[in-house]
Amino acid sequence: MSDNILFTPFTLKGLQLPNRIVMAPMTRGMAKAGIPGPENVEYYRRRAQGNVGLILTEGTVVNRPASRNMAGIPFIPR
Repeated sequence: MSDNILFTPFTLKGLQLPNRIVMAPMTRGMAKAGIPGPENVEYYRRRAQGNVGLILTEGTVVNRPASRNMAGIPFIPR
């Protein structure tokens, strides 16, 4: 079986991707004080330069200690 299909364009409901490679969010715990910073930008910049078709970024939580299960998860400040 060939992996060439991974490198072919993909279109669905107006979303056009240059290839079928999708990267899941991987920066959990990198947002110091809950605010994404230069480390997050650099992380995603490197992935984008690698020609990933789609990069899913992190979700956020509300700014309440009980909403996070570890430090460094991005949150929405009040």
